[in-house]
Amino acid sequence: MLFKHKHLLEDLRAHGHRATGQILSMTTVGSGGSFRGAFAPDDDLTTVWTDARMKLRVVPADHSAPFEATVLTRIHTLKFKGGSVPVWYDPADTSRVVVDYEADATTKMDGLKDLDRLVHRNDQVVARAWTPVAGVLLPVEVLARKGKGRLQPSGALGKLLGDAAPEAIAAVRTTGLVPGLDQVWFDRHDLEIDEAYGAAPRTASPADGAAAGLAVAAALVSLLTGRMVRAEVAVTGRIAHGELLPVDDLAGKVDTAKQAYAQRLVAPTGNSADKQGHGKIEVVFASTVAEALASALTKHAIKNYAPPA
Repeated sequence: MLFKHKHLLEDLRAHGHRATGQILSMTTVGSGGSFRGAFAPDDDLTTVWTDARMKLRVVPADHSAPFEATVLTRIHTLKFKGGSVPVWYDPADTSRVVVDYEADATTKMDGLKDLDRLVHRNDQVVARAWTPVAGVLLPVEVLARKGKGRLQPSGALGKLLGDAAPEAIAAVRTTGLVPGLDQVWFDRHDLEIDEAYGAAPRTASPADGAAAGLAVAAALVSLLTGRMVRAEVAVTGRIAHGELLPVDDLAGKVDTAKQAYAQRLVAPTGNSADKQGHGKIEVVFASTVAEALASALTKHAIKNYAPPA
């Protein structure tokens, strides 16, 4: 597809930095610049795209200096001046910028009220939780398959998790978070933990990985029960010896969740001394992992759900 630049997107996802592209101007390409004429079905004849030239103000997720760039791209949801798109860029050559058209395509238009809600608001999936990591709200996913009880973190976030993943799994296994679950299940399955898409920023620290422990626990409980993490919720919290412990830089995590249009951030009670105003996001403090998950997960499982056999 013209202007998709899949190779560039894949390269910058692997080696570049994530950012938000604020749209300064946009014109469609071909069909006389008409929006109607520019829309065309994708190869599978089900997805509608339009080719466009955008002038963007690129705001890096790592809070480095913004810069302007012009890109040719193909977009899925209708955009306007003042809106935004997810982008990746090369910090060594800021002329190399690409719109993450795949992430953008997962968003859905909701009338014209908010065309640019980030994907997590429309991405409620069993076994997935969202957590702030170094200025980015990342999806943490737990997958299970028959095995011998091995834990297999993968991707940049998997490496970053360190002890956070086994601590989260131990908490789910030993503290009764899934009543009635046969403990043999854990011995007969291998678990893989990964970000569903995107990648942990290069600026992420071990403290960021530790703070993702609660997200791992939430995703695992979701997998085992069929209760999804609520679409408006993000979570943050360290887990050690079954206890929910405070995180570093709660203010930064609140800001990340808020910018990604989360409406609630579940955090440890140990951070409750932070009394600053949180604006349009509710911060719920929990003293235990069980209390945190009660605030984060839906009350009921999806219909006819069964955990992996």
